Amino acid sequence: MSTGFAGQSTVKGSRVRRFLQVCAAVAVVGSMAAPAQADVLRATTATINGAIFTTQAPGASAPKGVSPEVFFDATTGSYLLLTTSMPPVQYTSADGITWTPTSVQLPQGIDWSIVQEGPSSYRLYFAEMSPSAPGQGPTPPCTPGSKRLRYATSTDLATWQVQPGVLLDDVGCGVPHVMKTRDGRYFLYFNKRDPVHGIYVGTSNDGLAWAVRDGIIANDSDLVDPAPLQLPDGTFLMVGSTTGGMGGYQKLQLLRSDDAVNWTKRSTSLYEVKGASVLDPSIELVNGKLRVWFGYAPGGAHNDATIATGTLSLGSTKAVKGKKCTVKGSLSGSLACKEVKGRLTWAPT
Repeated sequence: MSTGFAGQSTVKGSRVRRFLQVCAAVAVVGSMAAPAQADVLRATTATINGAIFTTQAPGASAPKGVSPEVFFDATTGSYLLLTTSMPPVQYTSADGITWTPTSVQLPQGIDWSIVQEGPSSYRLYFAEMSPSAPGQGPTPPCTPGSKRLRYATSTDLATWQVQPGVLLDDVGCGVPHVMKTRDGRYFLYFNKRDPVHGIYVGTSNDGLAWAVRDGIIANDSDLVDPAPLQLPDGTFLMVGSTTGGMGGYQKLQLLRSDDAVNWTKRSTSLYEVKGASVLDPSIELVNGKLRVWFGYAPGGAHNDATIATGTLSLGSTKAVKGKKCTVKGSLSGSLACKEVKGRLTWAPT
């Protein structure tokens, strides 16, 4: 379920009818409240299927570009935004909505990931297009070896020192992202086409030497733009997008995992906009609230994209013990018995 820029729910009509029929059967009075943010944030099949994404339209001053990387600096209570644009720009914000460009000089790269190593130690992972071989033309984009992974370091998030060498010489065609878990492991998610298109996973003990695992996540060749996050309970959440197919528009997707390697995708898209692509998400957990930023491209034109934002609320994790939701007849569709504000009701899972 999602709420669009115009505040309209995108729940399918047939699912609404089933839901209303079941509510009548169990004598639920009044309208059901939207699933509240779980008491303990947990990425399960039920919580991602019951998630609600509420967005707001990007304003006239919204930053231009795609592939936003947003980092919340807890020491200052401010947000940083890095965009893929020419030239690349770093912004700052007090609320994650209104952005001010800074004079920070970013490396000549794209597709950023900020990883905090210590109180005053940060890594900025980024992709760069591979230089062409001597005597040859530019390396064609989206071919093996056309994009590679590098990194820079900083002590203050303002001055970045590019480190020598290449960490991985082929990170495919999409937007790679690096995540460091609380136990000190590193995970790299990136798209490539060989041997099959999809999101691949690289693992590392130090964030520098990487081993790429076989197979694509969620067995979905249409997934791109991974934005992973570890939740406080240790489970993992990921927002991604679709490719858009042949002339279609890209949609945001939601996935969950217990180990950051094996992922399950939500049964329906998290968010889609008629006549526009939504892509390249970034996700942060700030003061108990899941915030998402993404590229909003009217007509699917990435060159015209601006950065939009929204709030993600997961479905309830509360179990109903000792009681049952009873109903006459049979149930169909993806429904589950849940407790909402002390009442038993059937709700979409």
